[in-house]
Amino acid sequence: MPPGRRVALLILLTAVYFIAGRFGLSLAYVHQSATAVWPPTGIAIAAGLLAGAGRGGVWPAVLLGAFLVNLSISGAVLASLLIAGGNTAEMLIAVWLVRRLAGGTAAFRETSGVLLFTASVMAAAAVAATVGVAALLLDGRVPLSAPAMVWMTWWAGDVAGALLVASPILTWATAPRVRSGSAAILEAILLIATIFAASYWVFGPTFPGARAYPLMFVVLPFQLWGALRFGSRGAATAVLVTAAIATAGTLEGYGPFARVNRNESLLLLQAYLCVKMVVMLSLAAEGEGRQAVERAMRQLNEELARRVEARTEELQRLHIRLVEAQAVAHIGSWEWDVGADTVWWSDEMYRVYGLQVGSPVTYDRYISLVHPDDRARVQEIVGRSAQTGEPFTFEHRALTAAGDVRVLHSRGRVVTDAQGRAIRMLGVGHDVTDLKRAEEERLELVREQAARREAEEASRMKDHFLATLSHELRTPMNAILGWAQMLKDHAPDETLRQRAVDAIHRNVKVQAQLVSDILDVARIRSGTLSVDARPVAAGAIVAAALDILRPMIEAKQQEVTVHVREDAVVLADARRLQQVFWNVLSNATKFAPQGGHIVVHAAASGNAIEFAVEDDGPGIEESFLPHVFDQFRQADSSNTREHGGLGLGLAISRNLVELHGGTITAANRPRGGAVFTIRIPAATLEKSTA
Repeated sequence: MPPGRRVALLILLTAVYFIAGRFGLSLAYVHQSATAVWPPTGIAIAAGLLAGAGRGGVWPAVLLGAFLVNLSISGAVLASLLIAGGNTAEMLIAVWLVRRLAGGTAAFRETSGVLLFTASVMAAAAVAATVGVAALLLDGRVPLSAPAMVWMTWWAGDVAGALLVASPILTWATAPRVRSGSAAILEAILLIATIFAASYWVFGPTFPGARAYPLMFVVLPFQLWGALRFGSRGAATAVLVTAAIATAGTLEGYGPFARVNRNESLLLLQAYLCVKMVVMLSLAAEGEGRQAVERAMRQLNEELARRVEARTEELQRLHIRLVEAQAVAHIGSWEWDVGADTVWWSDEMYRVYGLQVGSPVTYDRYISLVHPDDRARVQEIVGRSAQTGEPFTFEHRALTAAGDVRVLHSRGRVVTDAQGRAIRMLGVGHDVTDLKRAEEERLELVREQAARREAEEASRMKDHFLATLSHELRTPMNAILGWAQMLKDHAPDETLRQRAVDAIHRNVKVQAQLVSDILDVARIRSGTLSVDARPVAAGAIVAAALDILRPMIEAKQQEVTVHVREDAVVLADARRLQQVFWNVLSNATKFAPQGGHIVVHAAASGNAIEFAVEDDGPGIEESFLPHVFDQFRQADSSNTREHGGLGLGLAISRNLVELHGGTITAANRPRGGAVFTIRIPAATLEKSTA
């Protein structure tokens, strides 16, 4: 608070305290400094609670006002100063206790606060009364026979002032407004008027007032009216109006509390009024509490209603979105109450099965809609899931009401009771008919594309094969024609003639091999190629194949190392197995470099003999390895390739080995070159000679 404003407040409070004190001491009948009506206590306590009591608070104004009012009555400086100190201590103690125990300015909002406020001011008033009486005794102004009555009057006046004056000030300054509007104002005016009239009728110069009839309860309904309709503010105001009229009337000798001794009359009246104030404030607090609870409940109900409405709208939107999403995705949801045998379907499930939405469905009805070929499987899956409690997933065909066949993918789970018995099943059904149809169409398209690619590849390979065949046949044929023409046109010497015969013989053998390979491929494709497997010596087969290739090997000055034991016997067709080794060794001879090295070795492997043919050539490209045994496939397929051939030898070799019940594989050696591994079933030498 700004200093100037605080000074103005202290001056105003001092003046009000002084005026109220002079009024109160004007009603002092037991002693000039002790009165049963002391409003300054209520003013001081209210000011202390509202503006602060201690440091920086209103205590200087209370101290100065109490000193001045007592000094103006008694003229005794020391006694007035002591009494002022007691009144100031009373205010400080009351404010501290009320803040500590009763909730401060909110004391009148609860019944407990009202009672604790009353107890606090009663305790503080005892301090002021004790200090005041002690000051009077020290000053010698109170007879020794009367201090008890002076103390009682002093204490009662302070308590009454605190309850009857502080309560209206605090409630009007802090209590929330209960009602507003013109109707409430008219009701308040009517309430004050009726309280005034009732109080005047009981305590004024009326027939019952003059005869001191005990009709003090007549004002009770109107005070209840104020408490229940206007809260603590109305209760305090109603009792204060009654107190003003009752005090004036009692001093004039009217009303049920009028006695010969005016101080006694005021004490009785103040006790009545204080009790009325406490009761009315307590009722008002209960009423306000109930109204606050009702307001909170109404607000809570309104909030809950808004939330429920908003949540309902949200759920409706979500339901609409779910229905739309299910319709778009062709997914429906379902739930089966096993005990009641009732099935709930979403709208999409009804659409899938072609039924009217909302029509009753049972498990038997559902089974009747399942395709006859799938019913047993569906019942078996559902029954097993009901027994085990495990979720299930399956596809089945369904017959709609219109007789159409749909394909559904169903998923579900089981809800069991405490004993593990199935009580409910719930899940979804996905209409995958269109997906299945699209998948079949896609697969058909894939098959057509694959067949087209195969046809195109076959056509390309056929064209390539024909071109290669033409080239491979023309090359030896040109050599044969050339040497034959030379023999026809000239009479060569014996050396040249022998050379021509050898060349013609060699090229005829090449053409014969080409024709033989073509015939073998034809037999393989027609399934007429067969082998006559008998026990034969593997070393002899390898040696025979090498003998055929000897001229080529010697021409390239290659070294061939063979590690095949003489007792190695295989169960094979000797001619066909020799053809296999000839193809593999011919391949090694072609790709091994000039002066290269070829190794053939064999080893027993279980019930078979495993041969390995290695060369130190360039090896096989990794991308070509998976296709090395395919027909018409060569790593270099151009017409200008270095090595000739139709690309049939290795393909024929694989078929021949498989006809023997063996296997043939190709790989690259880590140190360079290729290795072909041939596995042929083993036989015993005894069987060979039998």
